[in-house]
Amino acid sequence: MNFSQRLRMVMQQIATKLQQFMVGRYGSDQFTLFLSITGIIFSFLGNFRHLRAFYFIGTIMIFYGLFRSLSKNYEARRKELNWYLVWSEKPKAYIKLIMNQIRDRKTHRYFKCKSCKTVMRVPKGRGKIEITCPKCRMKVIKKT
Repeated sequence: MNFSQRLRMVMQQIATKLQQFMVGRYGSDQFTLFLSITGIIFSFLGNFRHLRAFYFIGTIMIFYGLFRSLSKNYEARRKELNWYLVWSEKPKAYIKLIMNQIRDRKTHRYFKCKSCKTVMRVPKGRGKIEITCPKCRMKVIKKT
């Protein structure tokens, strides 16, 4: 048996043992990924700018993400994930809106309805047009 075959066999054994260790554990999800990436960024900033508070917060976030991955309490981890998904919904929608506005800046304009705050997209260069909100049916005249 040559070296590469022995190395492959050892790596397969390690992978099998890791799989057996993770049986019954929660594993990784979106919140764990967020905690890990944010923790790494905070730790890096803490080292770079000598801000010990950032380093400390980043380290706590990384360890909490690891704790979540290795936890066997599925119910508590699911509650935390649901909380994170609800909490992160508005910032993600706002970032998506900004990205769409940047993408469509040459062909469309975006307006917000004054009554229900719905964002509407209309084509540019049509002059004054009457815009009807699809949600509340309020009509507004705007220049595109």
